[in-house]
Amino acid sequence: MPGGDREFRRQMFQAVVVLLFLVLAGDLFWMTGPGNRHYRDLALENRQVRFRVTAPRGQILDRSGILLADNTFIADITLSRRDFVAGRCDSTLARMGRWCGLDTALVGSRLREGMAEGLGRLVLVGNADMAQVVAVEERRRDLPGVLVETRPRRRYLEGELFSHLIGYVGQIRDEELTDADPGIGYRSGDMVGRQGIERAFEPRLRGRAGIKLEEVNAAGHRVGRKPVWLEEVQPGGDVCLTLDVRLQRAMSDALGGRVGCGVVLSCRTGEILAACSSPTFDPNLMTVPISREDWQQLSGDLRKPFFNRVLQATYPPGSLYKPIVSLAGLKAQVVGRDTWLEPCLGGWQLGNRFFRCWKPSGHGAIDHRGAMVHSCDTFFYQLGLKLDIDTLAAAARSFGLGHTMSGIFVEEAAGLIPDHQWYDEHYGKGRWSRGVLLNNAIGQGEVLVTPLQMAVVTGRLAVGRDLPSPTFVAGQEKAVTLPALDFASADLAWMRTALHDVVTEGTGHAADLGDVTVAGKTGTAQNSHGEDHAWFMCFAPVEAPEIALAIIMENAGHGGSEAAPVARAWLEAYFYGPARADILAPRDRDREGAS
Repeated sequence: MPGGDREFRRQMFQAVVVLLFLVLAGDLFWMTGPGNRHYRDLALENRQVRFRVTAPRGQILDRSGILLADNTFIADITLSRRDFVAGRCDSTLARMGRWCGLDTALVGSRLREGMAEGLGRLVLVGNADMAQVVAVEERRRDLPGVLVETRPRRRYLEGELFSHLIGYVGQIRDEELTDADPGIGYRSGDMVGRQGIERAFEPRLRGRAGIKLEEVNAAGHRVGRKPVWLEEVQPGGDVCLTLDVRLQRAMSDALGGRVGCGVVLSCRTGEILAACSSPTFDPNLMTVPISREDWQQLSGDLRKPFFNRVLQATYPPGSLYKPIVSLAGLKAQVVGRDTWLEPCLGGWQLGNRFFRCWKPSGHGAIDHRGAMVHSCDTFFYQLGLKLDIDTLAAAARSFGLGHTMSGIFVEEAAGLIPDHQWYDEHYGKGRWSRGVLLNNAIGQGEVLVTPLQMAVVTGRLAVGRDLPSPTFVAGQEKAVTLPALDFASADLAWMRTALHDVVTEGTGHAADLGDVTVAGKTGTAQNSHGEDHAWFMCFAPVEAPEIALAIIMENAGHGGSEAAPVARAWLEAYFYGPARADILAPRDRDREGAS
């Protein structure tokens, strides 16, 4: 029955067609229906995706253009937010755990935190090592939604040498992100300045991230088409310091790893040439999550390696305060340049208390110049009693003491110059005695200064006129205006001669260079918690001052024997080394500041 066979075959063909149609219709319903959005999500993901591109942070350079901080690139392994939301990443995380050695529970917790922060792509592994990157790239087809992305990482080329001044960067905190101006464009995971120049010049250094559209396939991998930039990346601006890397290294070598600091400025411009605090730390450790071992070692170090002693530490100035007291006495006309007071017999009796001189046997009969050269406390006890506390405070403040000097570092301390009002507020009216005058007159008691402040005081003594306020960055606008010095030119000239004599024949002889004239003052700051601190300040050459510096060595003892040799080592590096010619040469004004 040929006709019957044809009819049967026709009916079978129609049945197959109908069946195929029903299968296709069912698949279409399954893919687009409300019961399962899996395929629809894959189709939607196979489109253009926004990627945020971190801006490279601006470079930091020394005064000669030597690179101190720049950026290298590190790899992050990230996961598509869409895959995490859709719950399609369990197997991916399991594979990542096996192939990249991840704690999947910890990673899952971090991913949930990233979801709460609204990130487009979630970081599975930050700063991935090469083995992890290779593992992901070799198995891309088995890791849908996973990408290897690069981002800049801060690099400090001189390591510990500028650690306190330059500072370091760290990830922005949640509370900072909440408080930040939305227009700035910070996002979770961004690096921000945490200390030093990195923090002070954050607005200049940070730049602005860009946004680009890239085509990705259903697995979340880029398909290679040229991206479309919605917002161009704006790199951060550079910062050029006034410091010289050679002079900074010379100061570090002079300190020799001992606890203390040294700061040097130009007497012509007020520019800081070296500022070194010891001990130090490696800021490169801070640019990625620091290991527990490194953090415990640094934070547990009793010598406080994170503490910037140049700016943050305050100490009694000790005998470094005596030139200020002396000038106050000359201005008030209670003492002359050739005045002799009562002989030094090892101290001074005031009421029922004996105030000792540093030399127990006493200096005997001594005049004003001799008291400065040999740092006789007894002479200055008597001079202090001839003044009042407000006169002393006013003289100190005219040098800029009691106020911050840089105007840019939030961590900078102001020190303390107590006056009548301060003592009334802290001890009560009528409840403090004239004994505070004796302590103040030798730079002890409640008087507190920073090493930076004492370098500025030294510079102002050196030039005998208004020294420009200190600057750390080339082209930086003067953020602080120092008070005018209101002392007679003849008195300042006499003081410079006396300070020169301190080095040639007095307590500062360890800093004598011979062929280069040096003027300075030693000091020993009393420390109730241990050994006294050793101070030395100086400027040189005396006849045409170029540099002024201040050194303090903590718990070291006497300034003449401990701090003056440190200053001498640095002075030798400056006057007999190659950096001096560059410092004295006219600055290239076109290169100064940020680019």
